[in-house]
Amino acid sequence: MNITAIKTSNFLGARNVDIKIDRPITLVCGYNHSGKSSLAEAVRMALTGESVRVSLKKDYVRLITAGQSVGYAEVWHDAGRSTITLPKGAHEHTGPARTPAVLPYVLDAPLFARLDVNERRQFLFGLMGLQTDGPAVAGRLAAKGCDPDKSDEILPYLRAGFEDAHKEAQSRARDAKSAWRTVTGETYGSVKAAAWEAKRPEFSAERLRLNREESARLAQQIEEGSRAVGEMQGRAKAHADHSAKTAGLRERAMQFARISAKLRKDEEELNEWQAKVEHEARKVGKQLPAEPTYSCPSCGAVLRHDHANGALVEFTSPPIVGTADPVKLTEYERARDLLERSVKNDKRDLADADAAARTLAEIGDADAYQAPSREEIESAKIKVDDIKKWQDALQGTIKALEQDERAEAQADSKTAAARGYHADVAQWEAIADALAPSGIQGEMLAEALEPINERLARSAADAEWLRVRIEPDMTITGDGRPYALLSESERWRSDATIAEAISHISGVKLMVLDRVDVLDLAGRDDLLYWLDGLVVSGEIETALLFATLKTLPDGLQETIGAIWIEHGTAKNTQDAS
Repeated sequence: MNITAIKTSNFLGARNVDIKIDRPITLVCGYNHSGKSSLAEAVRMALTGESVRVSLKKDYVRLITAGQSVGYAEVWHDAGRSTITLPKGAHEHTGPARTPAVLPYVLDAPLFARLDVNERRQFLFGLMGLQTDGPAVAGRLAAKGCDPDKSDEILPYLRAGFEDAHKEAQSRARDAKSAWRTVTGETYGSVKAAAWEAKRPEFSAERLRLNREESARLAQQIEEGSRAVGEMQGRAKAHADHSAKTAGLRERAMQFARISAKLRKDEEELNEWQAKVEHEARKVGKQLPAEPTYSCPSCGAVLRHDHANGALVEFTSPPIVGTADPVKLTEYERARDLLERSVKNDKRDLADADAAARTLAEIGDADAYQAPSREEIESAKIKVDDIKKWQDALQGTIKALEQDERAEAQADSKTAAARGYHADVAQWEAIADALAPSGIQGEMLAEALEPINERLARSAADAEWLRVRIEPDMTITGDGRPYALLSESERWRSDATIAEAISHISGVKLMVLDRVDVLDLAGRDDLLYWLDGLVVSGEIETALLFATLKTLPDGLQETIGAIWIEHGTAKNTQDAS
């Protein structure tokens, strides 16, 4: 960036500055409180729109010169212009695009040293154009052999930065360890987990197979034995039923002679009583012949002709005339009827006895059926029961073996699950290690630090100053000593060389260095010769130096111009030549 002019009005101590910059290096000098640092702040604020001295816009009013109500600062550069107006803080920029992320570090040299470790790291990533998004890191994770699926899961967390992604990978590794502990019931240890196996019972698949075959054989024997017992019991029952049936038939058939005799006797008595009924019935008188009767059409009474006068009179039945005893006749008839029924029953029983005899002759004797004895049946049942007991015992053995088989499968499953979780732990820890500051970040930082440290080494050699380095842990050292232990002038030179390295790598080619007077005369000479060399090599377009001096210096190189500022106003410009 080539700055050609600076103008301020009522900007802190820079009350009225209007200078032309016609040399690459400009030394702005004056007494204390003359407005030099105010002018440096005006340049920074005009170019960036942000203040180093106040952090809130509402406080911009404090940047106006005391007693004034408005102020501004303008910087002309590369045919463009950057302006800040106070107190509103309106910022305008025209001309070629600037790099806001880099400008504050070349306009305020100590800024990089004021950053914390993470901020320095992020700034260097941006300065070197290193990508920390998913695709860029995914390739590096793959190169380290990290699991691609797990890498894809963790990449979205990189949007918030390496630290969040690193913590998420660690959290997932802890979750996998917890899952391993749940499966195993033991405390996780990487060495133990690598060789851990669930305890397996002493199980023989061959023994289980043989016992199952033996059980099947016994089941077949039990089935055949039970069927045989059933058949024996069926034959025994058939024999018992046949015996009972033939006994009944025999008993009925043996009644044939007795029933035949009874039938003959009952028939004889029936004949006798029938004769008595007929004899007594002949003694009964005959009733007079019936005569014609009529039914009264009015009352329905039965009428007849009176033989005396032929008139119709009420009909009465004619009387019976005879000498028979009705009581005796009834008794005879009752006895006859009883014998008739007895004869009928005798004939039925006789037919039944005859049928039983014929059936008995047809089916033969019960002894012709071969039936097992009770002892034989009991012996067969005992044999079946013994086989069942044997099988029950065998089933117990089979169940125990099956339980061992399941336990073996569960143990194998536990072992597989534990190995899977252990693999998850290893994979997540590998990703966490890769995302740690010493992993991919370290590699990327090494890529970022190598060129900037090379530039710092060159600057140290050119200026004959201490050698400044930015270490992988983001600490700043000078000749191997921590930044905090350096003297004030050593810290200033460290800040200056870091600002120049940022300017060079970014291509902005601009430096603004305040408080140059912290250097002694030899140090100032070193600074000017160093910057002159950068100008000659085209690596610096503009360098603004601010120093508290008693007079304008003389004998400056051709590339250096000097401006005296007093009471906030640029008094004159001196050409070093």
